[in-house]
Amino acid sequence: MPEITMSQNGWTGGGHAAALKLLAPSHVEGLSDTENALLAELCDTWTRHAGRNATLTAYYEAKEPLKDFGLTMPKSITANYTPLGWARKAVDMLMELCVFEGFVAPGMDDPFGLQDFMASIRFTSVLQQAIQTALIHGCSFLTVGRAADGQPTIRTHTTEASAAIWDYPNRRIKACMSICDQDKHGNATGLMLYMPERNILIERRDGVWAIPQDATPEPTVGGRCMAFRLAYNPTQIKPFGRSRISRDAMRIIDGANRTICRAEGNAEFYSFPKILLLGVSEDIASMSGDQALGLYMGRWNAISKDIDGDTPSVVQLSASTMDPHLTMLKSWAAMFAAAVNIPASSLGVVSDSNPTSAEATEAQREDLIIEARHADRDFGDSILETIRMAVRMRDPSVDEADLLKLQVDWMNPSMPATSMSADAYSKLAGSITGFGDSDVGMTRAGLSRSEIIRLKADQRRTNASKIIDNIRAGNTVGGVNVLRQPEPAGGETPATGTGAE
Repeated sequence: MPEITMSQNGWTGGGHAAALKLLAPSHVEGLSDTENALLAELCDTWTRHAGRNATLTAYYEAKEPLKDFGLTMPKSITANYTPLGWARKAVDMLMELCVFEGFVAPGMDDPFGLQDFMASIRFTSVLQQAIQTALIHGCSFLTVGRAADGQPTIRTHTTEASAAIWDYPNRRIKACMSICDQDKHGNATGLMLYMPERNILIERRDGVWAIPQDATPEPTVGGRCMAFRLAYNPTQIKPFGRSRISRDAMRIIDGANRTICRAEGNAEFYSFPKILLLGVSEDIASMSGDQALGLYMGRWNAISKDIDGDTPSVVQLSASTMDPHLTMLKSWAAMFAAAVNIPASSLGVVSDSNPTSAEATEAQREDLIIEARHADRDFGDSILETIRMAVRMRDPSVDEADLLKLQVDWMNPSMPATSMSADAYSKLAGSITGFGDSDVGMTRAGLSRSEIIRLKADQRRTNASKIIDNIRAGNTVGGVNVLRQPEPAGGETPATGTGAE
């Protein structure tokens, strides 16, 4: 992991040429005194949390440094150990259960035309990445702005390159800053500021921060900051959430890494048991390491007598077994699984003598499923605030009552088996009128939102074809199309009430 240092210019990540660095501006022309004060507070917030965010990223990428006690492990092993990827497992297992499906509203197939809007900005994939970074660092940010064509757009930001201030009385973000550009040395050269009254871009040129002349500040909607948090497990004390990689989880990973290194050292001695030679000649006693290894690995070995003519004796010192290390590693795995609510079997070091049943496996995932439901609830509130703001930008005359009916549709985190979903669907469809053809019923049957949309479209096409066929069959009698009557001969007008009915 790069060395983290502090300087008068703020936090920098040493040892990496492209580490992100920020020289905070003291004053920017064109910003009000209130906005300059908010900018200074945002830069200070980013500086204070940059080191912690870098540490969390290192654990997720399995690049954490070894916390060695310096007692038993040689440097040749500690310098080349393989870190465990348990932190990534803890994040990714929960992220894979928080799957965004779309937006739903009562009585609307495509509420506010969001289906095309989400497809145009690739919202689903971008949101999934934002959820991943939120689980790593505790939160990430969604911001609403305008694209070049004037249409609203939604961007995501990680806490490694952004910071925000929380408005406690109103329970929302007061101001947000995002590093949007940097030079080849990692120095920030562009900041996007999301203020209560407007969104402003400032750039650093020739060492001076200023608002570009060709930049047009964007007014906000409703006089509120257009940045929203995606927070994992937020509280009133920590409104920006907590990292999935908690401090106790990191300490457990450190202990497991030390156990792996000790097992590695034990494996070296176990592969080549130590031999004690008594009463050997001078040439044997003065052998170099390579010569001694060659003697040890030779197909046949000969040891000469000592100067007194005594025959040397060979004593083999048995190496200790690796079972204590493996048992300790299993204990670390069990503690880590309990800390992050994932099955211990997912870490690859805990094995049962007998295969577990489907019910037992589901019971092991119960805590993780409950955590995923809570995460969906917290993420969903911020996503709804973001999308409502985008809808207001696109159509200021939208009905607020209809906006409040909008809901986020998540995939069921329990992910039941197909047979279980089909059994529950058949029982509910038989007892609730209209349940089988409803979107709720199809979701309970295990169909995804895209499958439900395609199925509904196929049903509409089939019903339309049947209606057309029925009309054609009803309007044809004896092979004659009664809708088109033959014209009377000689231009005579038929009397009223005559002709085919």
